[in-house]
Amino acid sequence: MLGNTLAILCAVSWSLSVILLKMSGAQIHPLALNLIKNVVGLVFLGLSAWIFEGTLHWPERFSDTKWLLLSGFLGIGLADGLILKAMQHLRASHVAILECLFAPFVIILSVFLLQERPTPLMLIGGALIIGALFCVSHPEEDRDKGPGMSQRTQGIILMAIGLFLIAYGIVIVKPLFDTVPLFSLVTIRMLAGVLGSVLFYGFLQDRRVKLVAFLRAPNKSVLFAACFLSSYLSILLWVAGYKYLQATVAALLNQTSTVFTVIFAVIFLKEKFTRAKLIATGLAMSGVALITLGT
Repeated sequence: MLGNTLAILCAVSWSLSVILLKMSGAQIHPLALNLIKNVVGLVFLGLSAWIFEGTLHWPERFSDTKWLLLSGFLGIGLADGLILKAMQHLRASHVAILECLFAPFVIILSVFLLQERPTPLMLIGGALIIGALFCVSHPEEDRDKGPGMSQRTQGIILMAIGLFLIAYGIVIVKPLFDTVPLFSLVTIRMLAGVLGSVLFYGFLQDRRVKLVAFLRAPNKSVLFAACFLSSYLSILLWVAGYKYLQATVAALLNQTSTVFTVIFAVIFLKEKFTRAKLIATGLAMSGVALITLGT
């Protein structure tokens, strides 16, 4: 029950962070935003590890430390940057629907890396989720003022790659959840994520100007709240859910963020709930339900 609650709270927290990021109206380079977001998360996670666990507990074996650092480098440092870039080309409701790719990615990787086996219902559910992706680019969406088809396609591709890297990052550290304390595990992942963010950010030109843009952004309090929710609260609840649940179950419960984000987008961002979005949301959540029944 604890794991289920944590996973659903994670979905709500992540959905709110997406909405707040859109509401802030910030025009910040995604790699700069990713770096700032991860630094904010690292500060709060480090304090939490110190308060609740006394110190930072590293894995006993170097091989485990290697996988934990790789998880953070790819799943936070690189993947979050790709997703933030994708969000510049997509509406919040599009982001929510595309996030349904995450559960199939976790299931596929769990088959190869954790020796889990998908059931027929899982495969059917995955097919429905793929069908939802086609609805995201439905011509009906083009009549609603927003990003062009080419931009949306770029956003879809970047979002898919980012979600795959996040899924890979969490699956490879699932065996460590019983040996590394929660706050330490999340903090070490975030440390690697910050290092990855710094590395990728270093390739940009006018790096100082892009960081200053954060300080000049409108609604800085809303932007900071989005960073706090996405890089601290959401990621903590997310990893905690995986700690107390099977990987596939946690991924599917997290997928309820689709419903929360679409609803929040309509309420707070005044996005139109078009027929294409309705069909895509229905297909995506039906797919998630089937996968859940198949676990």
